[in-house]
Amino acid sequence: MKKWQVLLAAVLGAALATPAMAINVEWHGDLNNRFSYSTQADLSKRTVKDSAKYVSIGGASSYSNLKNSGATKKGENDSDFFGELKYRMWLQASDDENKVKGVVAFEFGSSKFGGEGADFGGDDNVFELRWAYTDIEVPFDPASRLTVGLQPVGYNALLWSDNAAGVKWKRKSGSWTYSLGWFRDDVASNKVAGGDDKSDYDDAYAADLTYRFENGNSLNTFVVFMDSGEVDSEVDDVVTNAQDTEIWLGLSGKGKWGALSGTATGIYLVGELSADEGDYDRSAFLFHGQLDYTVGANTFILGGLYASGDDDPNDDDLENFDVIDISTSMLGSVVIFDNYCDDNSFSQAPYIFDQGYKLLYAGLTHKLNKKTKVWAKYFWHNTAEDELLGDDEIGHEFVAGVSYTIMKGLKAEINAGYLVGGDAWDALGTDGDSDDVFRTDARLRFKF
Repeated sequence: MKKWQVLLAAVLGAALATPAMAINVEWHGDLNNRFSYSTQADLSKRTVKDSAKYVSIGGASSYSNLKNSGATKKGENDSDFFGELKYRMWLQASDDENKVKGVVAFEFGSSKFGGEGADFGGDDNVFELRWAYTDIEVPFDPASRLTVGLQPVGYNALLWSDNAAGVKWKRKSGSWTYSLGWFRDDVASNKVAGGDDKSDYDDAYAADLTYRFENGNSLNTFVVFMDSGEVDSEVDDVVTNAQDTEIWLGLSGKGKWGALSGTATGIYLVGELSADEGDYDRSAFLFHGQLDYTVGANTFILGGLYASGDDDPNDDDLENFDVIDISTSMLGSVVIFDNYCDDNSFSQAPYIFDQGYKLLYAGLTHKLNKKTKVWAKYFWHNTAEDELLGDDEIGHEFVAGVSYTIMKGLKAEINAGYLVGGDAWDALGTDGDSDDVFRTDARLRFKF
């Protein structure tokens, strides 16, 4: 029996046993059907991934094979259109007083129409265990909760916002909320967890503190320590037997003052990458801010982001910012970043290789009625450094979109982006030649 059938049987068994167990069971879903067209199909695979560590040491780069790879030049046989499904479902069981809660979540997809799991017959095995955790109220301290298992990490969205397996303690006291967490990632090539070889896994330790003001505004400070036993293959052609220690110190806040609201984040990264070639000190930073001004049905948006880059590949300093696991959908870029949370944008991270990023953007959102919203945005994309590409301008991106709520839980959306490439964009193409990019995404999404 296939593993999804076993899991489905377990879910149905738990649901049928609900009355005898005196618990509350909820079944939720996020059923996402998406279609995309682009004049540049090479963007269907990310060039820059948040899971990769991009470094330059002694003039050698971990991404040297990507420059002049033709990734930004339209190919004669590129496929321009695809359909995709990504279905997420989760079961939540809790007692009447919510003192204990168990959650199991699955993802079916992401599968392109005609690809693995969505071909004729549809019988391939495409399955992901997304969440599997128990959340309990600490018996001797009702203000505390302990979450154990594969869970949403929930730290700053520009550093670490995805899922991880570990233990997290969280406590709320008046206006204060604070937490401590430990998480582990198995990086061994044979994927045998729990071994005594330190290079087989990464350990992450995190703490954060949030203060909420009476008017609803808040401040959050956090620290994340990542001890990487073995860096991934993206740096194998630059360093050998490398271990990476990174510490992120951050402060973020959000507030609303009448018609004006805003968010801001500052993160400083320190640490050391140790390898057979030597030791290299990390020192990098990221800033992001956005202001929204709402007048009637209109919201005006102004924002910017700066992630530092490494300006000298020959020194002992690594000055480029690095993240753990994030989504850049919050920015709203269609071509460069991850607007609809998929894997078909140029970059998943707020940087290009180790060259960092400079971004300015402005936009307008207008509510036509209770069910319909339209928006437009402009982005000026640049790298923070130009050591790799000889120039820092990626280009100018223009975005427009509309969303319509068909009924409760069911929404149809479409957006389109056009990138006018700059000199840095050209430098990523074959022989310094690239094409401008048009891309549009549409989705029909049912959430319950």
